[in-house]
Amino acid sequence: MQAPASASSVGVTQSVALIRARPRLHRHQAVRMTLGTPESSTTPDTTTEPSQTAPAAAETTAAGSDKLDPAFMRMAAVLLLALLMALLDETIVNVGVKTLSGAFDSPLSTVQWVTAGYLLAVAVATPFAGWAVDRFGGRTMWLTAVSLFVLGSVLSGCAWSIESLIAFRVIQGVGGGMIVPVVQSVLATTAGPSRVAKAMALISLPLTLGPILGPVLGGVLVDAVSWRWMFLINLPIGLIALLLALRTLPAGQHAGRPEERLDVLGLVLLSPGFAALVYGFTTAAHSGDASSPKVFVAFAAGALLLVGYVVHALRTSVTPLIDLRMFGKRGFTMAVITMFFVGAVANALLLLTPLYYQQSRGFGALHAGLLLIPSGFLGAVGAITSGKTANKVTARLTSTVGMLVTALGALAFTQIGSDTSTALLSVAIGLTGYGIGLAAPGTMAFMYKAVGEASAPRATSALFIFNQIGGALGIAAIAITLQGRLGTSGHLAGAYGGTYWVIIIFSVIAALAAVVLPGSFRAEAPPEQPSEGKGPLPESTPA
Repeated sequence: MQAPASASSVGVTQSVALIRARPRLHRHQAVRMTLGTPESSTTPDTTTEPSQTAPAAAETTAAGSDKLDPAFMRMAAVLLLALLMALLDETIVNVGVKTLSGAFDSPLSTVQWVTAGYLLAVAVATPFAGWAVDRFGGRTMWLTAVSLFVLGSVLSGCAWSIESLIAFRVIQGVGGGMIVPVVQSVLATTAGPSRVAKAMALISLPLTLGPILGPVLGGVLVDAVSWRWMFLINLPIGLIALLLALRTLPAGQHAGRPEERLDVLGLVLLSPGFAALVYGFTTAAHSGDASSPKVFVAFAAGALLLVGYVVHALRTSVTPLIDLRMFGKRGFTMAVITMFFVGAVANALLLLTPLYYQQSRGFGALHAGLLLIPSGFLGAVGAITSGKTANKVTARLTSTVGMLVTALGALAFTQIGSDTSTALLSVAIGLTGYGIGLAAPGTMAFMYKAVGEASAPRATSALFIFNQIGGALGIAAIAITLQGRLGTSGHLAGAYGGTYWVIIIFSVIAALAAVVLPGSFRAEAPPEQPSEGKGPLPESTPA
């Protein structure tokens, strides 16, 4: 674990490889839920009637109450433990790349595939996850995903060569790529319409904390124990989660639909197309050159495959993995665009800020990671705030304000110098985290309310894919912009400060997309319903 020694373009390229954040801080972020009827093209999405609640939700929700009861919280704790484990492992390797290079006597260009292979596996697994939950059920897929992730972790910890480590990380990535959408699906379905906003706030806690705590934990393990424990640490955690889940996820809940057919051709087109785009952005970030032949080929292949998927999805008789007709709903489209740029902002911050601390300030990787903790902590506070205010204001307000707060925090970094107060910058990075945490839960809940129950599983994959591509775009844009500024600017800190304007632009675009979500800024009061002296109960959660 060593900070880059120079500000040259080579140093930046290597730092990108060492510290690179996974394009999925908020990738994640999809929910399968029984939530209202689909949004019409002209009617704002604020008065949707509740649809039939899933049995699990009916058992744990008392007459529409929005309280998260102890049984639900116990189940959520187990599911989110596995989610946090997967998210930690996406960035835990970043600080160990140099150590892995020495351990296996391999160049950085090869070791980078330890991370890239994981990301590409996630890209391939993502489109499959939505269908798999429909077909086999949330409980079965959660157990499968976590088991696969733990298996890949153990094999990675026992790797004997760089090639075997890359292969085992692919196995780990397939499991990790399914954990996030499956966890969100199970929690949202169990929560029901009246509690889904609070369930989304719970999910956002590991989503904001995991990618930030990963490099810190990785640095401690590499320094104090061995690089192998970056992976082996998942074994006890995963086993505990699996054993507890057998009790908290009864077999009769979250069942699948055996008649659900897999769109095989759609999977063949969509998964490689998605992976090709992620690879193109990743390659551009590593090289700092968006015009290289590898990047061009990756983008061209990805574009052709995705165009092929569009043609197929509009004509197939099988339910497509992602139903493109959902984009005819303004609520869905604008929510996806918002989360696309939220992903870009979150991952750009996770890349650029540690690079600034290491290259301009001379801090070590672990020190730089610790300085990101305010972002994760306040991100969790923002998510909780979003859940608590869901019955008063809509995502139009929380998401718009959240991304403007993020832009304000990033604005402080445009003025950085080589000796700017770290306390001031900690406040600024905390603001960016709070804004992202405030924006994400409401936007996710709004999107699923827009599409309704029937399309929710496919919306899960769509949101995850666009969020992850947005994250990859954010990382590539930062790496390329910084590379160019370092080549023309004689002031190192000034080059970093100027690059933060990219993050501000992405934040403002996300805010503009959020502000045009259908409906008003204030949540409509639910109609009064008598309930044995307990007063009116909400029928649905306003978007």
